[in-house]
Amino acid sequence: MRHPELLPAFCVAFAIELAHLRWILLTQWRCRGCGDSHLKCECKPAWVKLLL
Repeated sequence: MRHPELLPAFCVAFAIELAHLRWILLTQWRCRGCGDSHLKCECKPAWVKLLL
């Protein structure tokens, strides 16, 4: 493979890893305030929920 052909592959891999880390954050981590997972947490502001 030449270098221009590797750029899309690296971009796709990076996007997949970001989605994977977001999924881990939403489902596995717990909120400090209420103790629920971030997916079910109701104490976060709306703009934070949009980012997650």
